Amino acid sequence: MCSFGKYSIAAVVLLFSVPVICQNILFLQTTPSKSHHIWNKQIFDRLYENGYNLTILSYEEEHSIPGKTFFYVANFYDKIMALYQNNGGSDADSEMTPIQNIINMYDFYEKASGILITEKAITQLLDYPRSFKFELIIHDFTMGQFLLGFVERFGNPPLVSISAFNAPSYTAWLADIPTRVTTMPNYASNFGPNMTFLERCWNLFYWTLDYFYRQWIFMSNEDGRVRELFGMNSSSTTQLEKKSEIVLVNMDFSMDYHQSLPPNVIPVGGLHISRQEQLSPDLEEFLDRPSKAVILFSLGTNVKSEGLGLDINRAILDAFVSLPEYNFIWKHGDPVSLGSLPANVFVRSWIPQGKILSSGKVRLLISHGGLLSLQEAVWYGAPVVGIPFFADQYQNVDKLVRAGVALRLPLPHLNRNSLTEVIQAILQNDRYHENMLQRSKWFKNQPEMPLDRAIYSIEKVIQCKGSLHLQSPTNGMTPVQAYGIDLLVGAFITLALVRKLVRHLLSSVNKLS
Repeated sequence: MCSFGKYSIAAVVLLFSVPVICQNILFLQTTPSKSHHIWNKQIFDRLYENGYNLTILSYEEEHSIPGKTFFYVANFYDKIMALYQNNGGSDADSEMTPIQNIINMYDFYEKASGILITEKAITQLLDYPRSFKFELIIHDFTMGQFLLGFVERFGNPPLVSISAFNAPSYTAWLADIPTRVTTMPNYASNFGPNMTFLERCWNLFYWTLDYFYRQWIFMSNEDGRVRELFGMNSSSTTQLEKKSEIVLVNMDFSMDYHQSLPPNVIPVGGLHISRQEQLSPDLEEFLDRPSKAVILFSLGTNVKSEGLGLDINRAILDAFVSLPEYNFIWKHGDPVSLGSLPANVFVRSWIPQGKILSSGKVRLLISHGGLLSLQEAVWYGAPVVGIPFFADQYQNVDKLVRAGVALRLPLPHLNRNSLTEVIQAILQNDRYHENMLQRSKWFKNQPEMPLDRAIYSIEKVIQCKGSLHLQSPTNGMTPVQAYGIDLLVGAFITLALVRKLVRHLLSSVNKLS
């Protein structure tokens, strides 16, 4: 009994000697995507483990526990898609042009904000007393900029902006990233960094369209929502997003084009890769089958194989049957619709993709080109066949094609023969695998894991109470001032006046002589 009591007292002393942080963080997720939630979840789960209290706006259902409170927006993505269906839908068999891609992206953001502002979860957050103290607000700046009104509502705590969407083009405007349109392709284009004169002209147009469509149309509408929720005297969304102390972006130079980043923009590409996943016994048994390489077919969380239609699904399955020397794992939401499956095909509605890739048995990933999937493929050294559908997926795939680790199969050309040919083209050429292994080494060669870097940066903002002094001095300047256009105009006017004065003096001298 005495021994037990001694150890009990020691345990209690140890428990109370552990520092308890108990600082409050408001985590505003904005993107209704399971993959984005997975990425964000790595951050807020680690912060919770480190002792912070989190209030989280979420589009994936999770149970609240002490220290982690979720405000759940149910069926949000389905509500947005219903608006598209009511407006006639879209042509899923054709690829978007860059102009369509840019406009469609902000149209999606606009529809999402129009729905989100009416959701109960927003009302619940508004019911928090204004005096409630948050030490930090984390905002997924991919979309939902009107939510930045909560920064002022809660007394302007430090703001951290994050995005799983690579480094969105508009990161340049909220964090003052110098963007050379002559070498940095807009995400909607299929250009590489070495552009021809005509491509540079088009790239300038895409960046200009992107800027004006966001700042003058989308952000203006977001300003209206801020005033509706938080009052007519609220700051604009453009002003609010520039309060970001640091910006965490899902990029890494082993995959992405060269871009100069200021000190407040921190690349944390691949932070989701360290997450824990489990294999089901039947999937583990399938992976362990001897003497056959594995090919993984997964279109991510937003694109669904069953949505491609029975004809394309049958063509995909026929391609798998025609390659009996390989085993195929297929993420498909309606396995029953496929009928009886051949012995070399394993189908499930959800698969732990990262865990499967980490097994080292996957020789090829067939993907929609989502960034998180491609980062996992590069990390684990699996070449890629990319079938992009929208947004950044085109450029994500194109980057890997240019790196010699992937091939692109356009969606309109997807059939049994084309899929079979592109699979064989990669697996019968060792160059793709060797190039990907080299990329994998570059990606992994970091001083710390990306998630550790993200958490360190966030906690630094909290510790310093936002006084990191990393924000750009041009935040309060107009683009005309920041890029010295006013100086050029002033210099031009000055030279014109000097030239006119010299001419006048010469004319006067000539008259006197």
